[in-house]
Amino acid sequence: MPQRIERYNRDFALSYSSWFESVYKDKYEYMGEWDLMSLAFRLDLGLYYLGIVSQPFKLGLKALLSPPFTSPLSRPVFHLMRTYNRRFAQIARRRRRMSALGKANRGQRCLIKGFTLSRGDIRLLFKPLFKWGWLELKEGWRSWWQPRENKVPVRIGAMREERETVGSSRL
Repeated sequence: MPQRIERYNRDFALSYSSWFESVYKDKYEYMGEWDLMSLAFRLDLGLYYLGIVSQPFKLGLKALLSPPFTSPLSRPVFHLMRTYNRRFAQIARRRRRMSALGKANRGQRCLIKGFTLSRGDIRLLFKPLFKWGWLELKEGWRSWWQPRENKVPVRIGAMREERETVGSSRL
């Protein structure tokens, strides 16, 4: 039982930090940018359904034993989500420096089809992935060689230290 508890604690911590890294971290950097936010929304939703929600439907109750982003099959989904989130934040920071933030927002709406967990739903990801690639070629390449800003709020840094201290005291 102690090994199971240790594994669950490790997996839960990995899942929690992966969710934060892939979905929430730096989202405010580009939240006011229609093109970046609508792409992130489409990709987040599609990858959530196809990479996370679909697992219990494929594997049954067994899938609920491992938290999201902890199984080897879900790690690529995490890495993809974290990558485009970081890139969108970096593009938004560059736009802010160039005083171009929010210039193309007027009159835009984000309407998408829903996901049904069918195999054909993967096609709904092709268009936003293509748009992301086009955005990188059109504008993102200008920020490829700039150092990534890794600003962690003081409170979150303190929480990480506290979690590491508590985690090491359990060993």
